[in-house]
Amino acid sequence: MHEKIYRGRAIHWVLVTALIALLSGCGGDDDKSAKNPSPSGSAPPPAVPAPAPAPSPAPLPTQSRTATLEWTAPTTQTNGSTLADLAGYRIHYGKSARELDQVIEVRNPSVSSYVIEGLAPGTYYFAVSAFNSRNFESERSNAGKKDIT
Repeated sequence: MHEKIYRGRAIHWVLVTALIALLSGCGGDDDKSAKNPSPSGSAPPPAVPAPAPAPSPAPLPTQSRTATLEWTAPTTQTNGSTLADLAGYRIHYGKSARELDQVIEVRNPSVSSYVIEGLAPGTYYFAVSAFNSRNFESERSNAGKKDIT
């Protein structure tokens, strides 16, 4: 049986500690309304203008339904030797931590972050694995979680 180069605790530990699900999400409430002070003095109040026509429905705000993942590249194999043939990463994600049924392959070992766009509302779980030039894949990192609204 072939020893899978990336299997084991060392790579798993590196990926677990490196995976940070930086979550782009909802913005803050920027509604700042000022109250007009009441006029002072004995002058009569100004005439009240006629009501404005009903506004058209405002466009729905565009929400950034994205998740940004970042990780640190592994530098050693599970046997402790220097990792020389890292080929890329696989991002596994889905709506259950046990069923990460979507996979994105990043075939560039120098990439250390990825933005997943176009996610529908819901809770998502994400994990990362590394693979080498012979397509041996590490264990997945622990899953990170993000709620998309």
